[in-house]
Amino acid sequence: MDLNALAMFAQVVECGSFTQAAEALDITKSTISRKIADLEKDLGVRLLTRSTRNLVLTHEGETFYQSCRQLVEIASQAELEVSANQDLVRGRLNVVMPVEIGQKVFGKHINEFLKTYPLVSLHLELSNREVDLVAEGIDLYVQVGDMNDSGMVARPFHSSRRILVASPDYLAAQGEIHTPADLVPPHHQVKIFNAVKLAYWELEQGDERVQIDLPYRFRVNTITSAVSACLDGLGIAMLPEFICREHLEKGELVQILPNWISPVVPISFVYPQRDLIPNRLRLFIDFLLERFEVLTSVDGSPR
Repeated sequence: MDLNALAMFAQVVECGSFTQAAEALDITKSTISRKIADLEKDLGVRLLTRSTRNLVLTHEGETFYQSCRQLVEIASQAELEVSANQDLVRGRLNVVMPVEIGQKVFGKHINEFLKTYPLVSLHLELSNREVDLVAEGIDLYVQVGDMNDSGMVARPFHSSRRILVASPDYLAAQGEIHTPADLVPPHHQVKIFNAVKLAYWELEQGDERVQIDLPYRFRVNTITSAVSACLDGLGIAMLPEFICREHLEKGELVQILPNWISPVVPISFVYPQRDLIPNRLRLFIDFLLERFEVLTSVDGSPR
């Protein structure tokens, strides 16, 4: 099988068109088209469905692309390791991380990384959804909570304590909360989904543990939206302490039941197990970790 054809196929998928792939590889569009046609003939399957406007991977094409991408990465890394340009960092990274971590913790450092390594391209998705790293071709995922997939590598870098908060106006209208037994209707929560997936709140004080399943009127998929809803007096939320610290200091939010604590939630860099991790991925992780350690050096929480 022609390895150049595999590289061309991967480039077409990543660029989304034959024309852009040809420009990226500095070859003619007709050459790429012929190579991929030959590749499909050798495999006996159609990899791409073409139209005048769209280029869509078939099911077989999606599976084949993931393998091609890994082969191209391994070949590129092997070339760098034996070439005179071993310090040259290049290639593409696909990264997914929660919205708040991407915006409030790593945003400016990701920009700094791209300035430091101009030959690296980055596809960053800020989302709180569940991901399938292998099927989606994701190089790095920031996982909040425990990891269940033993086929992945997890590199923990922080842990988050969540606290119950509400606005002073909400508590004035609905009543103060002095014990977990007070967390009943008419009190209600601002529920966060696609974050740390718990059907209920867990609180503990010494050896005593309680589980709270408070009804909700408002359900959101980002912590930022939950903070905003709490500030507007729409309910109680369980949020990472570092996310709402500023609002607590200003008196815009009040911590509820401060003597009751929630379990610590780990935060980790997660990536697929590979015999040969791309140098750009290793550098990217180390780059963010170094800067995160500076952020947490004062009090242990990101600011």
